[in-house]
Amino acid sequence: MGFEVRKYKPREPKLPVSQLTKEQLRAIFMESDINKDGVLSKKELKQAFGRLGAFIPAFRAARGLHHADANHDGVVDKDELDDLIKYAYRLGYKVA
Repeated sequence: MGFEVRKYKPREPKLPVSQLTKEQLRAIFMESDINKDGVLSKKELKQAFGRLGAFIPAFRAARGLHHADANHDGVVDKDELDDLIKYAYRLGYKVA
């Protein structure tokens, strides 16, 4: 019984990427308002975080709703959008 020893190969460095601006995040969230009612539901947040490349969009949507939904009505309205953007910005979503 044995195992194979492979020669170590360093990975290629990743190309530099820049973080999305808060304005870009705002645009992505507003584009995800599918029914154009001016608020973002959990389903719409899931779609937005999917577009942002979240590994588990449903989890990010739930956490984003938790961080931003100050009045606990289950949606993110325009007054709460800045808190959602701050949350997403802290996560460091990048543009490739």
